[in-house]
Amino acid sequence: MLDLQGLFKSAAIAWLSRAPLKLGCENMREGSHRVSRPVIGTHANGHIVERYLDVVRELGCTVKDVVFPIEITEREADIAMRLMSQAGADINNRYVVLAPGANWPNKRWPAKHFAQLVNWLYNKNVIPVIIGGGVVDERLVAEIEAATEIPPVNLVGKTTLKQLAYIIKCAQVVVGGDTGPVHLAAGLKIPTIMLMGPTDAVRNGPYGQIENAIEVDCDCKYCWKRQCQFNKDCLEQILPTKVVDKIDQLL
Repeated sequence: MLDLQGLFKSAAIAWLSRAPLKLGCENMREGSHRVSRPVIGTHANGHIVERYLDVVRELGCTVKDVVFPIEITEREADIAMRLMSQAGADINNRYVVLAPGANWPNKRWPAKHFAQLVNWLYNKNVIPVIIGGGVVDERLVAEIEAATEIPPVNLVGKTTLKQLAYIIKCAQVVVGGDTGPVHLAAGLKIPTIMLMGPTDAVRNGPYGQIENAIEVDCDCKYCWKRQCQFNKDCLEQILPTKVVDKIDQLL
């Protein structure tokens, strides 16, 4: 039994499994280390992907190339292309995917900054495509649309995971915070710009592309808190010009 989440709820599952061997990742919390043995491997201070793989190595498995296999069927790809077309864009044209949402409020780059980025992309003849899902992301895209000269292509809530993967796979660049779709882009080896404040790029940045992480410049970064204890929006200090410079390097 492998507990890679290391929380009380995952510890409960591990306990109930009655597995003779229960292993976990380093930095286990909420008492989970009392149920599963934490594996402190050679990558204990590295990226979370490598920390997870240390658990696999502990089992005696050999890790060679690190890949994230996602099988996208022709049908899913065709639907993704049609969704793009219905939203007003050709998937064969140059576009940049923007992911404004994130589970933690302080992982979200301000909507006003995304709006400036949308305007810049259109001026560069690059189509901005916004992805996501749920009420929060719908609110964010509405804020962005209201502040732009031309609304971005809006795919929020319109794709399945594999359709989203295909849209990301065909993009030139993906921009967003420390959130699932942005990590998916890194896994697909698409140039990925991750905007980071409360979490650490060394541990949680875009895997294999740490140089594309843009971190806030403040003493309290890496706080690992869902809400800022100083009531500040730390990601606001990452100005659109800094993201534009990075996109220019990658396009």
